[in-house]
Amino acid sequence: TPDEALVRACLDSYRSRASTPDLLRTHDQLQARYAEHTELAGLLVEYGHRLGLRCSVARQEQKRPYQGAPLGSLLSETEQRAYLPLISKGPVEVLEAVDVIWYLRNRATFLFEVEWTAMLGDVLLKRVPRIPDDEQLVRFLVVLPERVELVRFKLERSPLLRRALEAHNWHILKADHLRALVAREGADLDRLAPYLGLDPEIERQGEQLPLFD
Repeated sequence: TPDEALVRACLDSYRSRASTPDLLRTHDQLQARYAEHTELAGLLVEYGHRLGLRCSVARQEQKRPYQGAPLGSLLSETEQRAYLPLISKGPVEVLEAVDVIWYLRNRATFLFEVEWTAMLGDVLLKRVPRIPDDEQLVRFLVVLPERVELVRFKLERSPLLRRALEAHNWHILKADHLRALVAREGADLDRLAPYLGLDPEIERQGEQLPLFD
Protein backbone atom coordinates (compact mmCIF):
# COMPACT_ATOMS: atom_id res chain seq x y z
CA THR A 1 0.00 0.00 0.00
CA PRO A 2 1.49 3.39 -0.94
CA ASP A 3 2.60 5.69 1.84
CA GLU A 4 -0.17 8.22 2.55
CA ALA A 5 2.35 11.08 2.66
CA LEU A 6 3.74 10.05 -0.75
CA VAL A 7 0.25 9.87 -2.25
CA ARG A 8 -0.52 13.34 -0.90
CA ALA A 9 2.76 14.73 -2.26
CA CYS A 10 1.99 13.25 -5.71
CA LEU A 11 -1.52 14.69 -5.73
CA ASP A 12 -0.23 18.11 -4.67
CA SER A 13 2.34 18.03 -7.47
CA TYR A 14 -0.10 17.10 -10.24
CA ARG A 15 -3.34 18.80 -9.20
CA SER A 16 -4.35 22.02 -10.91
CA ARG A 17 -6.02 25.03 -9.31
CA ALA A 18 -9.25 23.94 -10.97
CA SER A 19 -9.42 20.96 -8.60
CA THR A 20 -12.09 20.85 -5.92
CA PRO A 21 -12.49 18.70 -2.78
CA ASP A 22 -14.67 16.37 -4.87
CA LEU A 23 -12.84 16.47 -8.22
CA LEU A 24 -9.14 16.23 -9.01
CA ARG A 25 -7.99 17.98 -12.18
CA THR A 26 -4.54 18.27 -13.76
CA HIS A 27 -3.05 20.34 -16.56
CA ASP A 28 -0.69 17.52 -17.51
CA GLN A 29 -1.26 16.18 -21.03
CA LEU A 30 1.04 13.51 -22.39
CA GLN A 31 1.62 15.03 -25.85
CA ALA A 32 2.26 18.46 -24.35
CA ARG A 33 4.82 16.99 -21.95
CA TYR A 34 6.58 15.17 -24.80
CA ALA A 35 6.74 18.46 -26.71
CA GLU A 36 8.12 20.25 -23.66
CA HIS A 37 10.71 17.51 -23.17
CA THR A 38 11.89 18.00 -26.77
CA GLU A 39 11.91 21.79 -26.36
CA LEU A 40 14.17 21.54 -23.28
CA ALA A 41 16.48 19.13 -25.08
CA GLY A 42 16.66 21.57 -28.01
CA LEU A 43 17.53 24.46 -25.70
CA LEU A 44 20.31 22.38 -24.17
CA VAL A 45 21.76 21.60 -27.59
CA GLU A 46 21.62 25.23 -28.66
CA TYR A 47 23.33 26.40 -25.48
CA GLY A 48 25.93 23.65 -25.72
CA HIS A 49 26.81 24.83 -29.22
CA ARG A 50 27.01 28.43 -28.01
CA LEU A 51 29.54 27.22 -25.45
CA GLY A 52 31.62 25.75 -28.26
CA LEU A 53 30.88 22.17 -27.20
CA ARG A 54 29.75 19.26 -29.33
CA CYS A 55 26.40 17.66 -28.54
CA SER A 56 24.56 14.37 -28.67
CA VAL A 57 20.79 13.84 -28.50
CA ALA A 58 18.98 10.65 -27.49
CA ARG A 59 18.11 8.54 -30.53
CA GLN A 60 14.40 8.47 -29.65
CA GLU A 61 14.34 12.28 -29.47
CA GLN A 62 16.08 13.13 -32.73
CA LYS A 63 13.02 12.73 -34.96
CA ARG A 64 10.75 14.83 -32.72
CA PRO A 65 9.90 18.31 -34.08
CA TYR A 66 11.74 21.31 -32.69
CA GLN A 67 11.12 24.76 -34.16
CA GLY A 68 9.78 23.32 -37.40
CA ALA A 69 12.49 20.71 -38.01
CA PRO A 70 13.59 17.40 -36.45
CA LEU A 71 15.57 17.94 -33.28
CA GLY A 72 18.42 15.88 -34.73
CA SER A 73 18.92 18.51 -37.44
CA LEU A 74 20.63 20.68 -34.82
CA LEU A 75 23.53 18.22 -34.85
CA SER A 76 26.38 18.44 -37.34
CA GLU A 77 27.35 15.42 -39.43
CA THR A 78 30.31 14.85 -37.12
CA GLU A 79 28.03 14.87 -34.09
CA GLN A 80 25.57 12.49 -35.73
CA ARG A 81 28.34 10.01 -36.51
CA ALA A 82 30.05 10.23 -33.11
CA TYR A 83 30.67 6.90 -31.36
CA LEU A 84 29.68 7.79 -27.80
CA PRO A 85 31.80 5.18 -25.91
CA LEU A 86 34.83 7.10 -27.18
CA ILE A 87 33.42 10.20 -25.44
CA SER A 88 32.28 8.63 -22.16
CA LYS A 89 32.66 5.12 -20.79
CA GLY A 90 29.56 2.95 -20.86
CA PRO A 91 27.44 0.76 -23.18
CA VAL A 92 26.58 2.49 -26.43
CA GLU A 93 22.84 1.81 -26.00
CA VAL A 94 22.86 3.49 -22.58
CA LEU A 95 24.78 6.54 -23.78
CA GLU A 96 22.51 6.88 -26.83
CA ALA A 97 19.51 7.01 -24.48
CA VAL A 98 20.85 10.01 -22.52
CA ASP A 99 18.67 13.00 -23.42
CA VAL A 100 21.52 15.41 -24.18
CA ILE A 101 25.30 15.20 -23.87
CA TRP A 102 27.74 18.09 -24.15
CA TYR A 103 31.34 17.09 -24.72
CA LEU A 104 34.87 17.97 -25.66
CA ARG A 105 36.56 14.66 -26.27
CA ASN A 106 39.20 13.78 -23.66
CA ARG A 107 38.46 16.99 -21.77
CA ALA A 108 34.89 17.19 -20.41
CA THR A 109 31.51 15.46 -20.66
CA PHE A 110 28.18 16.77 -19.36
CA LEU A 111 25.18 14.41 -19.29
CA PHE A 112 21.66 15.89 -19.10
CA GLU A 113 18.53 13.92 -18.24
CA VAL A 114 15.24 15.82 -18.64
CA GLU A 115 12.47 14.52 -16.37
CA TRP A 116 8.89 15.79 -16.40
CA THR A 117 7.80 13.29 -13.76
CA ALA A 118 9.49 12.71 -10.40
CA MET A 119 10.26 9.04 -11.14
CA LEU A 120 13.92 9.26 -10.19
CA GLY A 121 14.72 5.60 -9.58
CA ASP A 122 15.27 4.65 -13.22
CA VAL A 123 17.70 7.50 -13.87
CA LEU A 124 19.56 7.60 -10.54
CA LEU A 125 19.62 3.90 -9.58
CA LYS A 126 19.43 1.89 -12.81
CA ARG A 127 21.06 3.83 -15.62
CA VAL A 128 23.73 5.69 -13.66
CA PRO A 129 25.76 2.63 -12.61
CA ARG A 130 26.08 1.66 -16.28
CA ILE A 131 27.93 4.91 -17.05
CA PRO A 132 31.02 4.84 -14.81
CA ASP A 133 32.03 7.93 -12.88
CA ASP A 134 34.96 9.89 -14.22
CA GLU A 135 36.67 13.07 -13.06
CA GLN A 136 35.73 14.66 -16.38
CA LEU A 137 32.06 13.62 -16.14
CA VAL A 138 29.30 15.83 -14.70
CA ARG A 139 25.61 14.88 -14.61
CA PHE A 140 22.58 17.17 -14.62
CA LEU A 141 18.93 16.41 -13.86
CA VAL A 142 16.53 18.93 -15.44
CA VAL A 143 13.20 18.99 -13.56
CA LEU A 144 9.98 20.96 -13.99
CA PRO A 145 9.24 23.66 -11.38
CA GLU A 146 5.92 22.00 -10.51
CA ARG A 147 7.75 18.76 -9.65
CA VAL A 148 10.34 20.34 -7.36
CA GLU A 149 8.51 19.70 -4.08
CA LEU A 150 7.78 16.10 -5.06
CA VAL A 151 11.43 15.58 -6.00
CA ARG A 152 12.45 17.13 -2.67
CA PHE A 153 10.03 14.85 -0.81
CA LYS A 154 11.39 11.73 -2.52
CA LEU A 155 15.00 12.69 -1.87
CA GLU A 156 14.28 13.41 1.79
CA ARG A 157 12.54 10.05 2.21
CA SER A 158 15.03 7.90 0.28
CA PRO A 159 18.66 7.49 1.42
CA LEU A 160 19.30 5.47 -1.76
CA LEU A 161 18.29 8.34 -4.03
CA ARG A 162 20.24 10.87 -1.95
CA ARG A 163 23.39 8.77 -2.01
CA ALA A 164 23.11 8.24 -5.77
CA LEU A 165 22.64 11.98 -6.34
CA GLU A 166 25.66 12.87 -4.23
CA ALA A 167 27.95 10.00 -5.21
CA HIS A 168 27.59 10.38 -8.98
CA ASN A 169 28.08 14.14 -9.26
CA TRP A 170 24.47 15.04 -10.11
CA HIS A 171 23.27 18.65 -10.20
CA ILE A 172 19.60 19.67 -10.39
CA LEU A 173 18.52 22.39 -12.84
CA LYS A 174 14.94 23.62 -12.97
CA ALA A 175 13.43 23.94 -16.44
CA ASP A 176 12.45 27.59 -15.96
CA HIS A 177 16.02 28.43 -14.98
CA LEU A 178 17.32 26.63 -18.06
CA ARG A 179 15.09 28.82 -20.21
CA ALA A 180 16.31 31.95 -18.38
CA LEU A 181 19.93 30.90 -18.87
CA VAL A 182 19.46 30.29 -22.61
CA ALA A 183 17.62 33.62 -23.00
CA ARG A 184 20.67 35.57 -21.80
CA GLU A 185 23.09 36.85 -24.42
CA GLY A 186 26.32 34.96 -24.84
CA ALA A 187 27.18 31.73 -23.04
CA ASP A 188 29.49 30.71 -20.22
CA LEU A 189 29.76 27.52 -18.15
CA ASP A 190 30.26 29.60 -15.01
CA ARG A 191 26.75 31.02 -15.46
CA LEU A 192 25.29 27.61 -14.63
CA ALA A 193 26.35 27.61 -10.98
CA PRO A 194 23.78 30.12 -9.56
CA TYR A 195 20.95 28.18 -11.26
CA LEU A 196 21.74 24.76 -9.80
CA GLY A 197 19.88 22.99 -6.99
CA LEU A 198 16.36 22.70 -5.61
CA ASP A 199 16.97 26.04 -3.86
CA PRO A 200 19.42 27.74 -6.22
CA GLU A 201 21.35 30.88 -5.45
CA ILE A 202 19.46 32.78 -8.16
CA GLU A 203 16.24 32.41 -6.11
CA ARG A 204 17.90 33.70 -2.94
CA GLN A 205 19.49 36.82 -4.39
CA GLY A 206 16.40 38.88 -3.69
CA GLU A 207 16.23 37.89 -0.02
CA GLN A 208 16.90 40.65 2.48
CA LEU A 209 19.79 40.29 4.89
CA PRO A 210 18.72 39.65 8.50
CA LEU A 211 18.76 42.67 10.82
CA PHE A 212 20.51 40.70 13.54
CA ASP A 213 22.89 37.72 13.44
